[in-house]
Formats: sequence, structure tokens, C-alpha cells
Amino acid sequence: MLRYRRQEDDLDLCRTDFSDNGELVIEGTTAGGHRWLDIDFGAVGAQARRVAGLAGPPLERLSDRVLHLGQLPGDVHRRAFYLVRLFGDANALNIALALKGRSSGTRPVIVTPVARELALDVGRRLELEGIPVVAAIGLLDEEATVPVALRLTEAGIPEQRPPDALEIDEHAGTALFHRQPLDLEPRHFRVLVALGREASTDCGIVPADALLEELAKSKDQDRQPQQEQVAVSISRIRAALRSAAGTSADSKGHMVRNDRQGGYALTIEKRRVFVD
Repeated sequence: MLRYRRQEDDLDLCRTDFSDNGELVIEGTTAGGHRWLDIDFGAVGAQARRVAGLAGPPLERLSDRVLHLGQLPGDVHRRAFYLVRLFGDANALNIALALKGRSSGTRPVIVTPVARELALDVGRRLELEGIPVVAAIGLLDEEATVPVALRLTEAGIPEQRPPDALEIDEHAGTALFHRQPLDLEPRHFRVLVALGREASTDCGIVPADALLEELAKSKDQDRQPQQEQVAVSISRIRAALRSAAGTSADSKGHMVRNDRQGGYALTIEKRRVFVD
């Protein structure tokens, strides 16, 4: 799993350290000077997959930073593990959402070599999307007799969600509130997804124009939607949420509030909103 950058020779000393961006660096010293070794990313992924007993399609290299390792056989949580290097604030959401998009029917779990300190807004968005990020260095089985033995059984298991959560499954096109299904047409569901995604931010407000664009993308929208149709969608979403929660139209709060600038936001607590 280690490769010399130049022709091999005998090492007098081997030293490991972490670089500024969190990569593991292995430095070898000989009588003639320093020698460097590179970690073979593919070989590490293959070894981790083999030792953990992951199944599914063969090890797949999606890019120079991402390896699809596979799934645990019989996993009720349907987790798909990905080994990702150089994972940071600048690319975290792009990588995570791309993996979620290709993981239809499964839940992606991102495994990074070391723990990553992500910005608060990035971490919130990943949490909202239901994409856990775990550090391989914290999963290593130190008693194993083989290298790169990762304890993946408990890694990235979805947290227990509160009974009054709003759970949106974007790919299945379904949503639950108080564990009751929401009866929404596809175009209204797209608006709900947009509101749910924005719920992870400090602002939480989605401009009406952005919701209009979501309506236009819906397959059940046979003509260009008009601005008043956004208000119709909001009304349908409010009614569906009230029905699931068992509250009346004149009860306190609308669950979706109007912004003075013309936008909309969920009033449901962030910790109770999940978009899968």
C-alpha cells in the first residue's frame, strides 16, 4: 500500500506525520538523504473493503479522491461506504450530494482518513442531508493482525429521529410528518424539498422566485407556472402538515411562514427536519 517516489533502497529511518491539509505523510531516511513514500489510495481501499467484508459491486474508483468501497451484507440501514481523501469545506457538499445522487436506495457514508473540521454551515447541510462523515483513524481495530481493519458495523448509523420529525425522501418522492405520510402532488413536493433543504441554514428562507423555478421543473407542470401558484403550493403544504400533525387551520402557527421580502421558511425546528 506504500510506493516509493524514486527507486527503492534501504531505509535507515521511517517517520510519519500529518500535513497541513490532514494527509498522512511517510518520510524515509537513508544514508544518502530523505526518501518519500506515497500511499496507494486504491490499494488502501481494496484492503479496507476486504477486511471489513463489504459486498456489492467491485471496488470502484469514482475519481482521484473518491472510492466506492461497498456495503455490509444484510445491513438494515442500507449504508454505502465511500473512502474520500482531501475532503474539505470547498468540495464537501459537491462530493456528498453527488454520492447521494448515485446511491439510490442506499445511504452514503463518507469515510475520510482523518477527522475533518468542517465549517458550521457545511456540517449542518450534511446533517440535514443525512450524510455522515466518519474518520477512518477512529475506526481502526488496533488489535487486528492485518492492516486497515476498520470497524464499520456501527459507523454512520442514522440517528434516532424524534416522533414529530419532518422526514423528506427526495428520491422516493415521499414525506412524513409526525410519522404520517404527506399527501402532496409532485410539484408541491418539490417546493417542500426546497424549504426543507434551506431549513439547515441560519436564514432558512427560500425566495419566492426560487420556489417558482422548482415548480417549473416539475414533470406534472404542463405550462409555465405563475407567481400565484407558489402561494397555492404553500397553502397545500401547510394543509398537509396540519393534517399530519392533527392540528386545525386556526391553530397557532402555520408551519410555513411568509417573509417580508416575499420568501417562505419552515417554522419547524431544524433538528426535526431531515432530507434524505
